[in-house]
Amino acid sequence: MKAGLVLLSLLMLVLPVHGGPASNAKLVTYQSHQISPLILPDHIRRYVVSLDLDEAQSSIADVRYDAYLDALDSIVEDSIAREEVIRNRLDGILMGRYRAASGEINRLRIALEESRKSNWKLVDEQLDLLLDDIAAIGPDTSRDRVDRAKFDLFRHIYLTPLRLEEADTRYSGEGVDLFLLVEEASREELGDVPKESFQPALDSWRTAMYTIIRTNADLEREAGFRNRVSAINGDSSDQINIMIERSRRWSERQAIDYQGFLAIYSLCMSPEAAADWTARYRKANYPWLWISGDEVERIANWIFENGEVDQIVVVNDVLSDYLTRREALRLETEAILAEGRALGANLNNDISASFEAVKEPKLKLMQNSGKRTILMREARAQLEHPLTPGQRAAISRLLLGL
Repeated sequence: MKAGLVLLSLLMLVLPVHGGPASNAKLVTYQSHQISPLILPDHIRRYVVSLDLDEAQSSIADVRYDAYLDALDSIVEDSIAREEVIRNRLDGILMGRYRAASGEINRLRIALEESRKSNWKLVDEQLDLLLDDIAAIGPDTSRDRVDRAKFDLFRHIYLTPLRLEEADTRYSGEGVDLFLLVEEASREELGDVPKESFQPALDSWRTAMYTIIRTNADLEREAGFRNRVSAINGDSSDQINIMIERSRRWSERQAIDYQGFLAIYSLCMSPEAAADWTARYRKANYPWLWISGDEVERIANWIFENGEVDQIVVVNDVLSDYLTRREALRLETEAILAEGRALGANLNNDISASFEAVKEPKLKLMQNSGKRTILMREARAQLEHPLTPGQRAAISRLLLGL
């Protein structure tokens, strides 16, 4: 997955030069030593606003945030020192300076993973201290007010990074944020619904998620560690067990999200609004599947803008049939993926090919993918058939982004 690179770019945009990690190299170091979750200045600003801190209290919070960053720097320094001994030995073996004992390279690679893992507890402790210290200086230290502020922060530090993976076919709604979906929908299909009507559904989702949002993040972090160690050891059976555990957590989380979806669905003022809300929810769970603007749509739009009347007639016929059949295949894709999850597998995870229990849905998913590819190819051929050579050349340039 490519979230590391995207997250690095995101960090560069929001971290200030003063009072925080200030260079590309520094951020890479934070990531390589698994300093996560990392609280950013924007997170603290949101937390301060949620707690209704005044200007003087906000200044104290800024000082406390600087102390938090200093503590993280100390954790990284200790981590670098621990790894140096391991790396010197590993690099020496790989460069031929030392002779490796049997299995030593794998043991050294695992030692590096264990060294980074040992940072987690320290990072989590600093997070808790930071949040509790800032909450303590606020005008309202009641449990409900602080919990609400923390949950708003947790949405950003735990769910937002997961959504950086949305283009990956292994993603299936792990980063869904009902608050964000409702905020977006309230500007569009749910614009006629009074804002206060959303609150009961949002409160229920927050209550259910509060107990698992951080726990799941911790379990996923542990699963990532185990997965890397299993890969080093070539232990596919443990990788399958990890996938099964992840699927169980996914199912529990999906149940919470679906209840939230239904609660908001009941507020829709029209069938059109309900359809748009449903589409929004589906796309949030499988954004890579429900992507809009594929090759066929782009070609159709070009012909609408540049084609002759007879060519536009063809587009109207082809596009309507294409969109209907594409939606049916996408719904079938969701059903197959859900079938795999029920059996304990993310069918788009490579390790699922080694899991005998999902052999049948895995085959169905491959067949479904083939049908989607053929549908697109046939629709494109139908759209391009009445075009002139010059128009086809223009379409090729369009698809190449020229």
